This record gives sequence, C-alpha cells and structure tokens, in this order.
Amino acid sequence: MTEPRPDASPDELPAFDRVQDTTNDGGRTVPSSKLRRSLIYAGLVAIGVLAVVWYLSPSDDTTDNLLVRLIQSASEIQPEVTTTDADEAHGFVMDQLGWSVPPPDFTGLALVGSAIAAIGSIQPSEAATPVDVEIPVFRYEGAAGERVHVYAYDYILLDRTRSVFDLPDAAYAVLSEPTPVDSRVVDGAYVVSWRQRAMIYSAVTNEEVVAEQIRQAVAL
Repeated sequence: MTEPRPDASPDELPAFDRVQDTTNDGGRTVPSSKLRRSLIYAGLVAIGVLAVVWYLSPSDDTTDNLLVRLIQSASEIQPEVTTTDADEAHGFVMDQLGWSVPPPDFTGLALVGSAIAAIGSIQPSEAATPVDVEIPVFRYEGAAGERVHVYAYDYILLDRTRSVFDLPDAAYAVLSEPTPVDSRVVDGAYVVSWRQRAMIYSAVTNEEVVAEQIRQAVAL
C-alpha cells in the first residue's frame, strides 16, 4: 500500500469521504447553522398553525357533559309513578311527553317506577324564554338493593341541546358502531349508553357489577 505524500491535498487522502462535500453548484459551502435556522423556523411556523387550528376548533369546555347531568339527576330523582308494569311505565311517558319509549328489560333488575327528569334548560332564541329539557327516566332495583336509573333521549333532542350540553365525542363514535354500546366511568358513577334505532338509553349506577351486567345484556 502506497503511503500518502506529506504534501497531499485532502482530496487525495484515502480516508477522505466524498459524501462530506457540502459545496453547492457555485462552489460555496452551505453553513450547517443556516440549515438549523431553517428547520427551527419551519417548526415554529408549524406550531403556530396548530395553535390557530386549536383556537378556532370547538372546545369540549363550551358544552356540559350530558352524562354528568344525568348522574346529578339520578341522585335526586323520585319516581312519579311507582309500578313494576312495563306497559304502565310506557303509558306514563307517552301521556307526559308523547314519546313511545318502552322501558328496557334486565334479568336480575326489577322496574319499580318512572318519572320525567328535567336535566337543564335551553333558550331557542335570544327573544325566547328558556325552556326546560325533560326526558323520561325509569328506576330499577336489584335483590340486594342495587339501584339503576335508565334515561331515554334521541338524536333530535341532542341536536337541540348541542350548544348547552351534549354527549362526549367518544360516546357518539361508539354509538355509531355495529354494536352501539358505550360504557364509561363519569364522576365516580358507571354509565352504560346504548342505541336502539333512533333512541338512546343511558343507565346510571354506582355498582360496577350491575353496570357490567347491563352492558352485556344490551350488547347481545
């Protein structure tokens, strides 16, 4: 192997890597600091764009979580009609709201009554007086004293109340799936929601075992 001459240029040295050549077509060296500045600037622009998109996008904080309102109602609601007859509970809702909402049937849980729950108010227009939003609720009890409140509402009502309270986006997504059953923990309570045609039911309970029992029943 021939030893390199002492006066050899860097291009003539065997270990010289041509990939390290950073000259452009004009023969001028491109400083790495300039490249770094360009990357930093591009990153700042991207961050600014994302910030603008985030600011202009609707925020979850602009509306209340409907499920939270149902949980608050469940702690205070009392049946207006005490009955174990599903037809009687169905007729009560029909008389009060004009909704045909059959109470669901659960093994191990007995229907004990129904009521109309006021879960908030909306103002249809600036000149209009706020009106209460009312939906039916059915109470169930288990052999060991477990208590469940099942609320019913539809997409029409959700469209009307969207600016004030609404379902979480994740719940909407699940309810559009082939098995439309959503279960989640909200403020320490268990909420199971499922869709039956255009009607949505949400069961609220403090018992995890009962919530799982309902989830499995409605997922069939």
